[in-house]
Amino acid sequence: MISLPVWAGKPDGAAVERAFAGVLAKYGVSGGALAVARDGQLVVSRGFGGASSDDVFPIASCTKAITAAAAMVLVGEGRLRLDEPAWAIVPELVPWRRDGRLDLITVRDLMEHSGGWDRRDGDIVVEAMRPGRSTGQILREIAGQPLDFAPGSRRVYSNVGALLLGAIVEKVSGQEYEAFVREHVLKGASLSATAAVRQWGGAAGLAASMPDLVRFVDSVGEAGWAQSGALHDHGLAWMYRGVDGISVAWAVDSSPVDGDFRAEAQEAILAAMGSRERWMEASVGEGEGAGMRRSRTKKFKPPVYNPKKHRPMVYKKPRIRR
Repeated sequence: MISLPVWAGKPDGAAVERAFAGVLAKYGVSGGALAVARDGQLVVSRGFGGASSDDVFPIASCTKAITAAAAMVLVGEGRLRLDEPAWAIVPELVPWRRDGRLDLITVRDLMEHSGGWDRRDGDIVVEAMRPGRSTGQILREIAGQPLDFAPGSRRVYSNVGALLLGAIVEKVSGQEYEAFVREHVLKGASLSATAAVRQWGGAAGLAASMPDLVRFVDSVGEAGWAQSGALHDHGLAWMYRGVDGISVAWAVDSSPVDGDFRAEAQEAILAAMGSRERWMEASVGEGEGAGMRRSRTKKFKPPVYNPKKHRPMVYKKPRIRR
């Protein structure tokens, strides 16, 4: 990755605030929050409309990057392996009648969106998600359905992998997902979500303040990626890890009717920072799912993957972790 000059000298946070405020006004968004950090220092933290800078917002699919980081904490501690069969860790969620290829899905596949689920013809998580159902009940229903393609054969964005990864984090750590994330990834951040949001678990179930979220983004070592997320009736969120130590996070409290809002807000912020073209040239990934693949914290590095050595293990007998 080439380090490119962005915000030479003192960051012009006021320009970014004006750019974001302008897009909010254009689309009639009632409230939102923005945070910008550079090299670990918070340089912008502001609320807009009826929101304050420290308000907690649902962050939708931005949750996926945090779930991946939580899993990598466990990998770094030697309590979880990337080549480990994912469903074997949570055998209580696996029905006897299932697609046999389910046994070949590894933890790595969950993080890389290569587990075998394709939501383009319908999101099976949404179909299984009914009021009052737990993450376990949702996953058990999904586990009884056939896969869309062979695990590891291709990458297709899916909510299932992150939902299952969040359940694995709970099982291996022995803590509730939110508690583990707060303690080991977001470092004491304030997390609060409604039951409807929390039901999305490791896929889209977190709600956080923008200062807390941007501190997480700033801790991710690799530059040049962005991740966005949207939950119907629960708002939009976006986070960006730029070159030269710039990190950005924003969220709004409702989904604007016009789908161009998210793209225009991103463009306005990048343009205000003078980094749009340079970021596009240096980018290593953008869009939903990019952060899931790029969440490699500076402290914990994934082990080197050897396809000859790390073959998927065939599921034979459930193993119960205690």
